[in-house]
Amino acid sequence: MPSNPEKYTRTAMFIHWLMAALVLVLIGFGWYMVELPQGPSRSYYFALHKSLGLSVFALLVLRIAWRIAHRPPALPDSVPWWQRGMAHVVHLGFYALLLVQPLSGYVSSSFSGYKTRWFGIPLPHWGWRDAPLNELFTEIHVISSIALVVLITTHLLGVLSHVLAGQWALVRRMWPW
Repeated sequence: MPSNPEKYTRTAMFIHWLMAALVLVLIGFGWYMVELPQGPSRSYYFALHKSLGLSVFALLVLRIAWRIAHRPPALPDSVPWWQRGMAHVVHLGFYALLLVQPLSGYVSSSFSGYKTRWFGIPLPHWGWRDAPLNELFTEIHVISSIALVVLITTHLLGVLSHVLAGQWALVRRMWPW
């Protein structure tokens, strides 16, 4: 299929939608698992959450590399300056939070006394058991997860505003079909 200069590449779309799905699952797991009592079920969800979170981090690195090598399509001239600015701020926020989230979770885990595995593969353990440091990085993780939900909501409201305004060309830029 020939490339369309008005759309993102299929690879960019795939990474976007895969990361979106994983982030939503991670948010759901994160809020669910912290209420579970100590035991195998809680351990299972924490291990899965860590593995999926590290996968999002790997996808973020891939996404940044892809974006550097493949410029995104330009916004149409009809998009007002303030919407361009808002889109830029939201996208930068996504990159920042999708970096902070897995790193703060990984570092928090390092100071919790529990080793981190990526789908069973042991990863380096950088910290030591330190409750105050664990709590600090856990707080960063929680606060940035709330900020991420706010950003996702803002992004979805932006998409909805384009749909309601009949600006389907903007929505189709990231739509693979």
